[in-house]
Amino acid sequence: VGRSAEVQPGDRTLADRYEIGRRIGRGGMAEVYLGQDTRLGRQIAVKLLNTQLAGEPSFRQRFRAEAQAAARMTHPTIVRVFDAGEDTFLRPDGHELIVPYIVMEYVPGQQLRDIIAEGPLPADKVEKYMSGLLTALEYSHRAGVVHRDIKPGNVMVTDDGDVKVMDFGIARAIADTQATMTQTQAVIGTAQYI
Repeated sequence: VGRSAEVQPGDRTLADRYEIGRRIGRGGMAEVYLGQDTRLGRQIAVKLLNTQLAGEPSFRQRFRAEAQAAARMTHPTIVRVFDAGEDTFLRPDGHELIVPYIVMEYVPGQQLRDIIAEGPLPADKVEKYMSGLLTALEYSHRAGVVHRDIKPGNVMVTDDGDVKVMDFGIARAIADTQATMTQTQAVIGTAQYI
């Protein structure tokens, strides 16, 4: 994922607190690592955003604001955001990279995208997953936060079968930055799901 793939997990600690472990996910804008909050002694997920975005000061400002908005949302159907910031990574060539990160709740389970890929779902599962997804969206909209990129890849299904929507706020920060960078009114999101 951009230059963020150069970060070596296992020997890196963010903010003198979050230890980065193995990679557990990858997307177009970020990579997600299993981590440990050494201060609170809990397992977490750490999302390292693409460093190309970090070069845009307006993105970093929007990212912070959106991460704060996402962190205020506490609902069982939404993956909790615990912290966000940026850290500097030193590449082997000595060049420093600023990498924005998000520390969030680790959710054991599968992405809905992977479950769908296994084959058709029974009607009761579809109803349960959609009910959880719509509950998350209702809650977030009442809180004034619009996701902008709802798709199966942004929905986790826990080992107990419950739905948790992730990446609130991140999609908006990226979308706003891209719109500013291109100076156009572009449609934002994943085309298949808009």
